[in-house]
Amino acid sequence: MAITTSGTNLTFNDSTTQTTAPVNTNANVNSVSAGSGISVNSTTGAVTVTNSGVTSVSAGTGISVSSSTGGVTITNSAPAVTAGEAKAWVNFNGVSGTSIRASYNISSVTRNSTGYYTVAMTNAMIDANYAVIASIGSGNPTPSVLINSSSYNTPVTPTSSTFGVCAINPNSGNGSDIQYFSISVLR
Repeated sequence: MAITTSGTNLTFNDSTTQTTAPVNTNANVNSVSAGSGISVNSTTGAVTVTNSGVTSVSAGTGISVSSSTGGVTITNSAPAVTAGEAKAWVNFNGVSGTSIRASYNISSVTRNSTGYYTVAMTNAMIDANYAVIASIGSGNPTPSVLINSSSYNTPVTPTSSTFGVCAINPNSGNGSDIQYFSISVLR
C-alpha cells in the first residue's frame, strides 16, 4: 500500500481500494524526515509512505480497517488550534514606526498615522468575524484603544487577514503612539 499527498488530501492506494481522508493543513507538522519507507520530494515537499512489510493494522482511535478489503482509513478529527486559543497575537512598539517584539501568525504591523496601526495576519481567518483584544502600556493620560478604527469615531472594516487598532488620547481625541501594544485574535 502506498500513501501519497495531494493538496490537502492523503490518498491510500492498493489494488482494490482507494480511500481519501482530508488532512488539516494547520496540523502543526513542521518537518518530515525521509527514512525506511518514507520519501520526501525536495522540490514540492510531497511525502510518500510505502508499505514495506506491514501485514496487519489494528483499528484504534481515528483508525478504521475494512474487514472486506483491508483498506485503512485515518481520520484527524482534532482541529489544529482549539476554539478559544489565540489564532494570532503580537507585542509591538508603536512609537515612531513599529517594531514587533514577538508574534504568532502576524506578518506585519504598519503605523498609518499617530496612534493608528494596521495589523496583517500571516494566515487569514475564515472570515472577518473574529475578536480582537488589545492592551497598552500606560501613558499620561492613559489612552483608550479602539478596534477597527482609524481615529475617534472613524470605523475601518476588518478583512479576514487585516484589522485596525487605534490608541486615542481621551483628553484631546487625537491618536497617541504607544510603546507597549499587545494584541490577541480569537475565533
